[in-house]
Amino acid sequence: MKRLCPTFLPPLVRERTSPLAAAALLVVFLCPLAMSAEIGSRAGDIAQSRAKKAKHLRPEKASKAEERLNYIKDRKLLERSGTGYHSLTLVFGGLGTGQGFALGPQYLRNDLAKGRLLFRTSARAASSGALLLDLQLSAPKLAGDKLYFDFYARHRNYPQIDYFGPGPDSDEKSRTNFRLEDTSADFTFGVQPLRHLMLGVTGGHLRVNTGPGGRPGIALTGDVFSDSSTPGLVRQSSFLRSGVVANFDYRDNPGGPRNGGYYSAKFIHYDDRDLGLHSHRRLDLELQQYIPFFNERRVIALRIKSTLTFLNPNQVLPFYMQPTLGGSDDLRGFRPYRFYGDNMIVVNAEYRWEVFTGLDMAVFFDAGKVGQQRSRINFHDLEATTGIGWRFNVANNVFLRLDVGASHERTMIWFVFGHVF
Repeated sequence: MKRLCPTFLPPLVRERTSPLAAAALLVVFLCPLAMSAEIGSRAGDIAQSRAKKAKHLRPEKASKAEERLNYIKDRKLLERSGTGYHSLTLVFGGLGTGQGFALGPQYLRNDLAKGRLLFRTSARAASSGALLLDLQLSAPKLAGDKLYFDFYARHRNYPQIDYFGPGPDSDEKSRTNFRLEDTSADFTFGVQPLRHLMLGVTGGHLRVNTGPGGRPGIALTGDVFSDSSTPGLVRQSSFLRSGVVANFDYRDNPGGPRNGGYYSAKFIHYDDRDLGLHSHRRLDLELQQYIPFFNERRVIALRIKSTLTFLNPNQVLPFYMQPTLGGSDDLRGFRPYRFYGDNMIVVNAEYRWEVFTGLDMAVFFDAGKVGQQRSRINFHDLEATTGIGWRFNVANNVFLRLDVGASHERTMIWFVFGHVF
């Protein structure tokens, strides 16, 4: 029996083990060795197979869109576009929705009086013939940051403003076109009693003129609508305006916020100086809230905005001063200025996430409506839009965005310089 025991088993096993038990022990002892050898052999075969395949593999080819985004990122084209020469820069956009691609020179000095005074002026023109000239003089940090002053003057000439008729039931097929030209100058003086809180008074002058539109193939507003259904169509006026403003702003970065909130209220009285027909008061309310997560690389952005009009006795609101909905800044699945009404409410919700440095994406939902009576401004029967967007930023400030919005009427694509909110 001893001869049947392998000589490499321990002596005690060789002396006391039967032939059958010795055979079992032999299997137990040798199987792990065999399995180890087999595994090692298979691992070697897999490694050799992978090495052989690697010789014939080609790098994955990026799509054209990815190549362009990487080109913008690697060469810092957006960062370079924001730099100027001796306070002179090139600015893009800033005109009304639907006026076409706009650009022009801007002169900016924010270092005057040791940084306590800002001066800015610009001139922008669009391919449609639209024009914007503006000038700003601001002192945001007076009396130890407790007082502020701002003066802003602007002239606009927009030859392509759409008008579909008054109220929420207007028909898209009734699309017409008119020219809007206005000149305004306003000042705001205020105090900052608490951190983030600014209270102020404002006043200024506004002169308006309208005329035939310049969009080819679209009917003129004056040929389709009358002055009775569209007040202010035949004769325009000038206005003195005055009122109060209040802002509470604790956003981390107003140009591309990822945290905080912004709450604004403005109550302005418009006094018709020429016709005595259109005097009214206007209340503008806006609330923005930003909810970050995942180290602020993902953000839920919410906004609600409303305009309410209070007419003086025997007065009507001219159509060119009615709040509107539709376009790149509110209902992004509708044409620009799709809805006109004396009162308005809109809600926007976005889920934003960072793709890489310099590019964010967002999915969004817009809902809103206009109404001739303030009592109709609620959350019933809202027009809705859903969509997706891409936002390019420089130093965390949105430089341009591409939004695609869809509604029951159509799908719209917006290429806009600047943030939606």
